[in-house]
Amino acid sequence: MNTTTQQTYHETSRQEMAAAKIVRGGSLAGGIAGGAATILAVVGLANILPQLMIPLATIVLGAAFLFEGGAIAARFSDLLTETSKGRHEVPQLGAGLTVEVVGGIVGSILAILALLKVSPLVLMPIAAVVYGVTLIFGSGVASRLESLLLARTGEHEAIGKVAHEAVEVSAGVQMFLGVSAVILGILSLVGISPMIMNLVAVLCVGFAGLLTGSAISARMWSIILHTA
Repeated sequence: MNTTTQQTYHETSRQEMAAAKIVRGGSLAGGIAGGAATILAVVGLANILPQLMIPLATIVLGAAFLFEGGAIAARFSDLLTETSKGRHEVPQLGAGLTVEVVGGIVGSILAILALLKVSPLVLMPIAAVVYGVTLIFGSGVASRLESLLLARTGEHEAIGKVAHEAVEVSAGVQMFLGVSAVILGILSLVGISPMIMNLVAVLCVGFAGLLTGSAISARMWSIILHTA
């Protein structure tokens, strides 16, 4: 390997590591926010200020979607372009990331309005449905990103395989929890135990955020170790 090739290789490795660190940080922040929302939902289910816990947890979940979706979208556009070569994963992945960011913003706005006492019994179930739909459409983001990462890095070490499997499992769980959140939000909206249904919906979304954020963060850590 000549000097120019070595310099190019090291520069590419540094760029990949920098991108992986950014995504790892965003995903980790999203996972922490999902965990915080899960705790708030459990506190609400314990009948401790449930009217306050629901909008607070919803705002935290909005931040989780923004952290995760924003970090991936901002740092991996070049990777997607280079590895896709016209394949269909790029527009699908881009759409999933857009849904996550938009869903996080919409849900947060609805929660803020609910905190201001603007129809909370209507807005919070709608926010739960929005987040559920966001999870459904965003469930493929991690697995598509994973396939592109494998195509780029060619990593097949043990730690990479474990992280890869965790990402794939989290995508399936995220889809299931998204559907559950939509159903619970609709039940809350039509007046069937609205408080409990809304809190359980928030719990589902929060757990999905915790699981997915942790899986992607672990995957980025394996990339960092591989390129170091």
